[in-house]
Amino acid sequence: MIDLHCHVLPGVDDGPATVQEAIQLARGASADGITTIVATPHVDASHPEVRSARVRGAVAELRSALAGARVAVAIEAGAEVAFTRAMELDDAELHALTLGGAGWLLLECPLSTTAAPGFATAARLLARRGHRILLAHPERSPIFHRAPEQLDDLVAEGMLSQLTARSLDGRFGRTVRELALDLVARGAAHVVASDGHDANRPARIAAHLRNAGLDTALSDWLTREVPAAVLGGAAPPRRPQGTRVRPRRGLARLARR
Repeated sequence: MIDLHCHVLPGVDDGPATVQEAIQLARGASADGITTIVATPHVDASHPEVRSARVRGAVAELRSALAGARVAVAIEAGAEVAFTRAMELDDAELHALTLGGAGWLLLECPLSTTAAPGFATAARLLARRGHRILLAHPERSPIFHRAPEQLDDLVAEGMLSQLTARSLDGRFGRTVRELALDLVARGAAHVVASDGHDANRPARIAAHLRNAGLDTALSDWLTREVPAAVLGGAAPPRRPQGTRVRPRRGLARLARR
């Protein structure tokens, strides 16, 4: 699997504080079947010092540390960019922050109602500036809880959506789970990623896909085929036909934990 959204860089944002913690996060990802992690530190008002040059330097250091620890996970550079910060940055810097430098920008969907006004407008303006947009965790955003049709409009305009794996089996609550599964069922979700941060939010995907009842072909499309296209700067491949979503028994109980 390719994990397009993970806060794996140590000491950069709210991810691991130390190199050893970052190694442990990556080792857990490897055990889960993840072969490539895109490091996506927050680029927002709370982390104004995070720029592409710092990300590249931190990625190089982590690659060296992982090689020394014999953790077989490839690390690519990227970022999770808040729309307010994205509107302040020039196109060259934004492109340098895209996933693998290939042109797809991971744009954070606001997690609070106070940060929501202007998001859709900003996303469209960024797209008009030539940036391909991958929407980070829309299923967790109050914007789309109230008006999921707004997400449909953005997807229809060529944007992709990335779900957090933990959303699929209720770890963020019933509302988030229901929207996540609905987006998968009707083809409005294109990527599943870990959004891993630390030991409490590990970089894991596989078990959440199984709990959500996603079949193998659909799981591969969401975690391998589309992410590979994104890292290659390409359009996503067609979704496989005949895929299904069948939540396992006991998932409702898990969602209430």
